[in-house]
Amino acid sequence: MIATLALALAPSFLPLSDEDHPDYAALGQGFLKERLHAASAADAPADKLLADHCARLQLGLFDIAYPAWALSQKGGVEDLRALAGALLDTERTWIEWLAKGEPATAAPLADIETLKAWLKTWKPAALAKVESATDKSLFTLFAASEAQKTAAEHLRDTLCHPDALGLAPKNGAPLSILFAPTRRDFVELLGYTGLVDSTQQAQLWTADATMWTTFWLEWNFVVALEYPPWVYDKEFKTCMPMNKFEPTGKLEHAVQQATLALLWMYYGDNDALHLQQAMAMNMAIEVCGSCNALEGDGGRGTTGARTQPYEKFVPGGDPNGGTLPAIPAAPFDGVAKNQWHEGMGKDHYAKALRNGQKQAQKQMLHEKPADLDPIVAKDKDAHFLLVSEDMTSKGLVCAPFFGKAAGDKAYPSQDIIADYKEFFRAYRSGFAWYLETMGDKAGAAPSAVKWKQLMKALAARDESKTFEDVVLEIYGVPLSSKNGSVDSLEWRYLGWLAKGK
Repeated sequence: MIATLALALAPSFLPLSDEDHPDYAALGQGFLKERLHAASAADAPADKLLADHCARLQLGLFDIAYPAWALSQKGGVEDLRALAGALLDTERTWIEWLAKGEPATAAPLADIETLKAWLKTWKPAALAKVESATDKSLFTLFAASEAQKTAAEHLRDTLCHPDALGLAPKNGAPLSILFAPTRRDFVELLGYTGLVDSTQQAQLWTADATMWTTFWLEWNFVVALEYPPWVYDKEFKTCMPMNKFEPTGKLEHAVQQATLALLWMYYGDNDALHLQQAMAMNMAIEVCGSCNALEGDGGRGTTGARTQPYEKFVPGGDPNGGTLPAIPAAPFDGVAKNQWHEGMGKDHYAKALRNGQKQAQKQMLHEKPADLDPIVAKDKDAHFLLVSEDMTSKGLVCAPFFGKAAGDKAYPSQDIIADYKEFFRAYRSGFAWYLETMGDKAGAAPSAVKWKQLMKALAARDESKTFEDVVLEIYGVPLSSKNGSVDSLEWRYLGWLAKGK
């Protein structure tokens, strides 16, 4: 069965009742009739949806599909232009991560600049009749020159094959992204997907799925461009705009989710998930200047789009097994304005994390976590202060947060578990940036070299090698250790954070 990636915004909503369960079959049938002008899913399979009812644009690693019916709406063309530009910038950053300064980067970077210049020439009038156009390629509709078309072909060939940069998607093909401009579009596509493939109904046709922002339609990654509203809407005609908290919110979301899906195409299922989540966040920061997009607890699974246990996202838990504590429901603004989102990632959350260290030092004067490693207890850099949503209770969490020792620790108390999740979101982003820029004590340039080596080694490694094995080979020190008595990358990062540099 096609593997799926679904980001559910579970922490932001109360559970829906059975009465709120959508009639996905009816939604899918309505979508077929009103959007695809088809009587059944057999008459309109996924490839026909994309070819006949979506504007298409191939940009290197990304093959974009945007519903034609949405392009006539106000802002549709500008949305598409902005999304296309952001994905080109994503490719530029990816090229620099893999091969900055190498001669092989010159051609693809030039192709990206050619295509970005072409995006600026787009005139909305050219898409006035896009729904009836036989050829819905944007290269045709916007009259791209031969040079611009050639740039797109070269970019795809370069990025989808490993010869030039040493890394490429495992199947040698770009990521196909289908954007869902409205909540109604997104939920109707869930219904449609279940009609196209009935085996997916059990995973997709759930009440919680109405709160997702991504899922897979065959090999096409469906990405919502609106968050669900605070109050459940049975008609799915209302939303919370992704730009509510900052003007680049929609682009941050699109870049982050596209990068996550792309990394899965490079690496498949693996044990470096925390790093990849951080890379996706940091990609949004590189491209958009910040990352305050809302995250959920979904994950890529093998049996359909579904909510996954959040030990994949936050370290800790009983190594002998057991039941994970639920993450409390919280309003969207409570998450987006959480203390760990301060600065929205412009500094890779260094200020927020450093403040958490300082507050923890004050708290340690009054209490210390039970059964704490004596060396960790004496280490002022190893602790962070968490707070409950209502600010009535506090709790300390202590390093390490990566590696085996982190997995053996228990989760913090239920009242601060939501804050723990947001803390770890910021922590992993900052750590990945630290690796990229300061992972080698010799300076930025050697750090960039090792970062490139890490990206490629993770894809080329033997199955017997773990993520931590690869890190040790490249950096010469472990990813982490149970305390700071052993030199490791995580404890170096904690020291750097505390110094405030």
